[in-house]
Amino acid sequence: MATRCFYTLHPGASWSLYEQKARSREAFADRFFDSRAEFEAYEAEFEQSQVPGLLYQAWQEHSQPIYDSHKEECVRYYALVRKLRPTSVVETGVYSGVSTLAVLAALSVNDHGTLYSIDCSTQFDEFDDDTKRHYERRRPSCCEDGSHLLPGGKQPGWIVPDDLRDRWQLVAGRPQRELPHLLEELGEIDLFVHDSEHSKTGMLFEFDLAWEHLSPGGVLVSPHVGWNDAFDTFISDRAAESGELAVHYVHFDEYDGPGWCRYARKPAVDRERTSAHQSVKTAPKSVADD
Repeated sequence: MATRCFYTLHPGASWSLYEQKARSREAFADRFFDSRAEFEAYEAEFEQSQVPGLLYQAWQEHSQPIYDSHKEECVRYYALVRKLRPTSVVETGVYSGVSTLAVLAALSVNDHGTLYSIDCSTQFDEFDDDTKRHYERRRPSCCEDGSHLLPGGKQPGWIVPDDLRDRWQLVAGRPQRELPHLLEELGEIDLFVHDSEHSKTGMLFEFDLAWEHLSPGGVLVSPHVGWNDAFDTFISDRAAESGELAVHYVHFDEYDGPGWCRYARKPAVDRERTSAHQSVKTAPKSVADD
């Protein structure tokens, strides 16, 4: 009843979007967890962790719109990492470190895995205005002139406390340059989070490259997919399983419309069978076959 009263008093808020958020949560829980009770247990674990308090404190101290608008997304990241127990997670785009914090908190509880992040926020003061506009991403922390600026004296990931940094490796630079080297070094990854340049070409570049390095059953995640059709193009070309990870409710945020965070999951195949099949395909023909 209280929720319905809120939407009556605030007609700018969408009741249908609220319902969509609920359906998205249920679908996510059903897809990745053995039961909704299991997912709810991870939600409760998240709420009891230090993450919500750190997000709220950052919001209070620096007026960063990172608490209500990203908290649900953080819960999903946290639960996904707790469930999948990834060995290698790669993230492009850090800015204040909201998703970074959620992933690292889950890795810490797992006592397993490393997060590798690529961020170029501190480098754009070196570029002229035309270069910044060329790398426009149309959202905070992006290359849009001025929007990459962090709170005074802060570095990318400033929200992350010292006790969660042991499993984190941060690379300064643009993903277009650094991501190929990082993925080549890692070989295989279990989870990829795109949150850097939200141009269609930039997104497709990262999606295609990360997909080739995702382990069977690995997950690719991208927030703000509504800026363009890159994500839809990607999953269509790959015939990949996909769904909503979270819906951003933005009635009180600076955005003028809802945002969707979606995932694509790589098929979980039998590695030995695939390897054997590839060996047969690539084996040189015998003389008799000719």
